[in-house]
Amino acid sequence: MNRYIKLLSNFEVIHNASGEHMYILIVEDSRTQAEFLSGMLKRHGHEAVIAKDGKRAFELVRLRKPSLIISDVIMPVMDGYELCTLLKKDPAFCEIPIILLTALSDSRDVARALQAGADNFITKPYQEEYLIGRVKSILSEPKRDRTAENDFKSVAVSHDGEDYHLPANSMKTFDFLLSAYEAAILQHKELLRAQENLRISNENHNNLNQIISIGNRSGNPDETISALLEKTVILLGYRMGGIFSLSEGHHSAVCKYVYGKNADDTRVMQMFDTLDINNPLIQTVVPRGKSVYISRSQDASGMADFIFQNPGITNATFLPLVHDAEVVGAILLFNGVNPLVSDEAKAFLETVRSEISNAIERAFLLRRLEMANNETNLYLDIMAHDINNANTGALGYLEILSDSLEGKEKGYAEKSLGAVNQSIDIITNVSTIRTLHERTNTLRAVNLDAVIRTEMLRYGNVTFHYAGTDVLILADDLLGQIFMNLLGNSVKFTAPNSEITISVVREGSVVAVCVADNGPGIPDDMKPQIFDRFRKGAIRSGKGLGLFIVRSLVEEYGGTIRADDRIPGEPKKGAAIWFTLQAAD
Repeated sequence: MNRYIKLLSNFEVIHNASGEHMYILIVEDSRTQAEFLSGMLKRHGHEAVIAKDGKRAFELVRLRKPSLIISDVIMPVMDGYELCTLLKKDPAFCEIPIILLTALSDSRDVARALQAGADNFITKPYQEEYLIGRVKSILSEPKRDRTAENDFKSVAVSHDGEDYHLPANSMKTFDFLLSAYEAAILQHKELLRAQENLRISNENHNNLNQIISIGNRSGNPDETISALLEKTVILLGYRMGGIFSLSEGHHSAVCKYVYGKNADDTRVMQMFDTLDINNPLIQTVVPRGKSVYISRSQDASGMADFIFQNPGITNATFLPLVHDAEVVGAILLFNGVNPLVSDEAKAFLETVRSEISNAIERAFLLRRLEMANNETNLYLDIMAHDINNANTGALGYLEILSDSLEGKEKGYAEKSLGAVNQSIDIITNVSTIRTLHERTNTLRAVNLDAVIRTEMLRYGNVTFHYAGTDVLILADDLLGQIFMNLLGNSVKFTAPNSEITISVVREGSVVAVCVADNGPGIPDDMKPQIFDRFRKGAIRSGKGLGLFIVRSLVEEYGGTIRADDRIPGEPKKGAAIWFTLQAAD
């Protein structure tokens, strides 16, 4: 008795409350697997005892004979094959049916199990319904006197380079091989199911990528949303669909976009121009934010009569569009067939809904950004036009006033003229930057000499040294801004005795241009930065935009620019700006 209690301390015995049960021994070294199998047997009215290896299982069998043994194959101390062989060779226990649990990764597993005398085997992982069915089938078989049969006789068989001694009992071998065949079929079905799930997963992934790709477009928002709806209907197998947004006051959902696979479907979809927000079905979607999947056969209450009164529609999917935790609209997808929407399909539709919500929000943001940009440009155009008109009038009066004044008063008038000219330059530079950001012009051949001479005419009191050139370069109408800013900069720092040298040298397809002056020059530590000041955010007003614009234009034309000394090595004796342009021929 004490020995029996000591042995039971190594096991866990689970009893079912019902009186009708079978005693089943589980032999499994994995505690998790053993508990899982034990719970499964308990739910079906059996008593289960767990042994952690074959040796302890054999000791427990000698104490109390089980109705059935379910044993793992790979275990320490004594594995499932050894346990099975030991029991089947013992006349006292040979009639106990044994199920071996194996991964069935090798045909030799079948031969070893059959050689060990196992009655059946089940492959891992197993479904509860299948395992319980096998248990029920084995336990319901009538008891046989196995010692009277040929169970102890064997036949030598060679397989895959190994020799086995298989039972001579043909009926037992047939039963076992039948169970092996059944297990192989189940594994094949699982493989086919896994392959189908992988195919569906890949298809969903591809569909989602296509939807995301459309949603990330930066073009016209209406075209983006329409393309999203069309792609969603086609990829997800629906016939027609629409995207609705809440009306002002949230009294109804207004149809903004429709798509049908043919003209009739589009016409049907257009009939749903608005949805009554008080309809119980719509109330589920908006404002509660729950997706709804409904078919004609499921609509016993008639909530969806407004949909199914159309004979072309037999099922419908409603997906809420949510932004900042608030429902802003819905996607409606209709079909002419009546399939059940699987949980996997619903999960995928939720992902699609989320992506479309994000894409629509991006589209609306782009639309609002475009409207704000247009409004800003309108204000800038008005300001530039009106301020320039005011500057032009002030410039004319100041020039007349300057000519009529002398001495200190004349100096004040000339400073005022300079301030007005600076205001004009600022407005011109701001307009140039806008044009740079919005320009769509292609480059063309431009007469460089004509541009340079036009800008030189702006400065009548400056001494220019320029030999002229006949080169044509690739540029556009903004080329003059380069020379306007460079010459204006030089005049500002060299007045009143401004002297500017302009040189043009062609080397193959590259045209090198230099604008040098006799001013104070540019310190060495400033040379790398003078074109970047505005780009780096150092400028807080319209002043200082000129050199930034020069660099931007030169780079737009495919050239480079740098600051240098007029006389190499002597930075205080004048500055020289070198830049390159591309020849047009």
